[in-house]
Amino acid sequence: MKKILLALSLCAATALVANEDNYHWQFTPVIGGTSFDSDFDLKDEMFFGARIAKNFEEGSFFDHLEFGYDRVNGADVKGKGKGDMDMNLYHLSLIKNFDVNDDFKFYGLIGGGYLDGKGNGSYADGTKVDDYDSGFAQVGLGAKYYVTDNFHLRLEAKDVIAFEDETTHNLFYSLGFGVDFGSRTPAVVPVVAVPIGDEDGDGVPDNLDRCPGTPAGTVVDENGCEKIIRLDVNSLKFGFDSTKIKPESKHIVREISDFVADKPNYAIRLEGHTDSTGDATYNQGLSERRAAAVKDVLVELGVDANKITTQGYGETQPVATNSTKEGRAQNRRVDAKFRK
Repeated sequence: MKKILLALSLCAATALVANEDNYHWQFTPVIGGTSFDSDFDLKDEMFFGARIAKNFEEGSFFDHLEFGYDRVNGADVKGKGKGDMDMNLYHLSLIKNFDVNDDFKFYGLIGGGYLDGKGNGSYADGTKVDDYDSGFAQVGLGAKYYVTDNFHLRLEAKDVIAFEDETTHNLFYSLGFGVDFGSRTPAVVPVVAVPIGDEDGDGVPDNLDRCPGTPAGTVVDENGCEKIIRLDVNSLKFGFDSTKIKPESKHIVREISDFVADKPNYAIRLEGHTDSTGDATYNQGLSERRAAAVKDVLVELGVDANKITTQGYGETQPVATNSTKEGRAQNRRVDAKFRK
């Protein structure tokens, strides 16, 4: 009994200095009684032991993996025999908790282990009490009640099923005083939001801005890059060597008017471009005229002419190579950009 009290004192002292780093472990000294199967021919006896459990991470089906040791000192034989048996039981179990509330829970366990029994003396019929070594399975039920955040009382009953010679069922029931190393509910560290800036003031946070340093007043897309509605000349169906947009393709320009319809403070800048085919001076003029043609359609669609400016760049700002047919087609375009 003195050893049990000493163990309780030691684990209590340990819990007082426990910290968050060693949370997830439990230590439980136990004391209890036994009721042996009739095949053992042994009287009921007290036992003592200890458990150490590793708590699994949240989300696991089982809550603990527990290693245990139990000691039965001198379980006397029944009748008038002069023998007894000492037992050492080593076992490993998986435990599943069923919470009733924060402080009270039931649990179930399943596991197995090894029983090392040392016989002494003889039975009533004079036969020797032999040693008994056997593997065993165990299943059990229990309850825990947390007296404080770290300390809990534990009641348990389990069936120890030994396999040597014949299968025997042996009841072990116990009271334990458990210690959680660290708080069951770790302190919540407040998350301090780190303010994210918008250095260029375009409305897109710096951590999402793919085009930092956008000039003030530039309308940008969701990535922080300049918003551009690109109209390729082929889709606009200008007539041959013409700057007049055919009626059947005017609906393409509507994308621009629809974009600014609910943004009365937006101004539109139309930029015309060509490929490098032909004379550069001619291409410059052609790009200017085609930008102006898009402006005319926008005015027809109800956009205020005073909010539209045009600029031609000729062949000076290609977006693709001019050495292929496909690249030249991409360079023949009118870009709509926006300011606010």
